Parts: sequence; structure tokens; C-alpha cells
Amino acid sequence: MSLLAAERRLELIALAKEAGKVDALNAAERFGVAVETIRRDLDLLQRQGIMRRVHGGGILIDRIQSELSVEVRRSQNHQIKQRIAEVASNYIPKSGTIIVDAGTTTELLAPYLRNKSSLTVVTNSLNLSIAIGESETNVVLLGGRIRPVTLSAVGTHALNMVSSLHASVCFIGTNGIDSQVGFTTPDIDEAEVKRVMIQNSQESIVMADHTKFSQIYTSSFASNLEVDRIITDVGAPLDQIETLRGAEIEVVLA
Repeated sequence: MSLLAAERRLELIALAKEAGKVDALNAAERFGVAVETIRRDLDLLQRQGIMRRVHGGGILIDRIQSELSVEVRRSQNHQIKQRIAEVASNYIPKSGTIIVDAGTTTELLAPYLRNKSSLTVVTNSLNLSIAIGESETNVVLLGGRIRPVTLSAVGTHALNMVSSLHASVCFIGTNGIDSQVGFTTPDIDEAEVKRVMIQNSQESIVMADHTKFSQIYTSSFASNLEVDRIITDVGAPLDQIETLRGAEIEVVLA
């Protein structure tokens, strides 16, 4: 496939929009050029503020920076998220303390967390705390600054509170999963809270539908070595699943 340099770069941008990421080796084979040529294209696109270079290729800048509102995200893949929550509920202990992160997938654990008098749920999610707060379950709501786009408590107060607590398992949401980069989210403060939640839990479970794969956002909160289990759906890319399982992460398909 012979293209002018400018045309090839436009095709690279189109590929990134479609797949979420450009793989330099695959792109070189697709366009019949050397990998070094694709890397130079990606370098130029990065200087132009269009793409960001990552390991093995590049991603669009707007995929790093953009974050949809709670209402928009709640309407996306709702049935799939419900199935993920149903499977995740099997990992909720009967007693003790768990941590549940804010997110439109994790908040769907609410029906499985109500009226558990021997269970304490620590969360930074306003929605989840409201959904289970008047039941028999013990609920600890983290304080801090509320992010309007996620309705989650973040910042110094939230970090101080969660740092003093320990849980048997945490359920974490994510904006992006990449088999090389790990787990990412757009906001630095939100990433810090997620990181401490994972650190202070004996077991960490990420709940994410297939659209979160091959996505990379600004702030990393966990590497592949720091997550024990991912619960996703059958639409998740097989190559990513295999790589994650190779890193000894259990991947459960809902």
C-alpha cells in the first residue's frame, strides 16, 4: 500500500481513532514501510500535539485527556456492566471489610452489598453510599473533594482516610487497560486514591468492560503486577487477555 507521507499519517490517525492505539509493527506491515518510518511519523504527530508515543506505538491525545460524565458512562454497555457486577459479587466476603471504588461499573455492586450486617464497605462513591447507606450494611464514606465528573471523593482527606484502613478485597474501576502500560485514569487525584485502595487490600479486583482495553489515560494507578483479577466481558481482545494472564492476572469473563 503506497501512500504519500502526509496520507500515511492521516491513516495512522484514523487507525488510532478506530482501535484506540497504533501498533508500529502492524502499521509498518500494513503500509509497506519500515518500522522506523512509522516511528518517525508518530514522533512528528506527537510534536504536532495529535498523538502521544507509547511503548510499541502511539495513541491519540484526546483519548488521554477526555473523560465522559457519569450519566453518559452509565448509559454505555449497561447490561454488560450488570453481568460483570453479578460475577464480581461472587468475590464479596460474608464479613469483614471491603473497599469499593467509584465508577459506573463498581456502583452496580449495590444490590449485592445491601443488608450485610457483618460487612463493612469503604467507598469514595457518593452513588454507592446512597444506594446502600440506609441498609444494614456498615458503610464508611471517604471524605474529600468531590469530582463532579465521577461523583467520587478524592484529594488529601480521602487519601488520609483510606490509608488508615485495610480490607480483604477491593473492587476498582478503570478508564483504561493496556497489557503493557497497566491501568490508567484521566485524573491524578483519582489515580492516587485507587493506588492506595489497592495497596491497602489483600486482593484487588478490577471491573471493566471490553471498551476499556487498549486505552491509555494520563495517570497510572497500577501495573500488571499489582492487580490480582480482572472481571470483564467476552468482547475483551484475546491478545490482551493472553498477555495479562501471562502476567499472572486472573481474567474472568462475564
